[in-house]
Amino acid sequence: MRRKLPRVIAHRGGRKWGPENTLAVFRKCVDAEFYGIELDVHRAKTGELVVLHFDDLTKTTSGRGLVKDKSLAQLKKLSAGAWFSAEFANEKVPTLQEVLALIDGRLMVNVEVKNAPDAYPGIEDDLIELLDAYGYSDKIIVSSFDHAFLKRFKEKTVAYKTGLLINGLLLDLAAYAQEVGCTAWHPQFVNLRADQVKLAKQAGIEVNVWTLNEVCEWRSAVQMGVDGIVTDDPEGLATFLETLRSK
Repeated sequence: MRRKLPRVIAHRGGRKWGPENTLAVFRKCVDAEFYGIELDVHRAKTGELVVLHFDDLTKTTSGRGLVKDKSLAQLKKLSAGAWFSAEFANEKVPTLQEVLALIDGRLMVNVEVKNAPDAYPGIEDDLIELLDAYGYSDKIIVSSFDHAFLKRFKEKTVAYKTGLLINGLLLDLAAYAQEVGCTAWHPQFVNLRADQVKLAKQAGIEVNVWTLNEVCEWRSAVQMGVDGIVTDDPEGLATFLETLRSK
């Protein structure tokens, strides 16, 4: 029996082929028909959920300061793509609502909530309202390193799958995941072992590992039996998996 291959999840939309967390790379993912995308969410000063990885705007935009201190109007004046190349100079910081409208249920969306170093009080309520309006509950995973947030989120809605972001191994993953209310585990690859993947799968926990960009890493993850691979190079991973399917 042929082993089920993992799914392709484009990290921040695929950092290798465009500016991360922009509509440009998410559109490329839709066109390529990958399984899913991973993105990061902060909250603007005016309350909107916006898609950026860093709270520091100098990292991937033309702005300065912190996301939480800027209104959406201020954020929309910035370039979110010029740092990558001139081709993407007109890319703006997208709202989560804009990204979901673009995806429109065609791909799985892994929404990672950034709730540190600064907390966004009540962000779970904002996210639930937005996701409920989106209407594709089966195409959403909400993940975070803030497990207290995940627990609050799950206590308020059972409509969406949640994933534990962890960069280490737990004493009892199954018990901890149940306590937090998660059915998915998103471990860092450098801290992952095959025996832990097996235990997770036996407990009914989905395993999506991050962030793998080399063939040797992809091959190892396939051998471990993970469910999904988060990668900066979704095109390369898709090609690699296709070679395995053809064998």
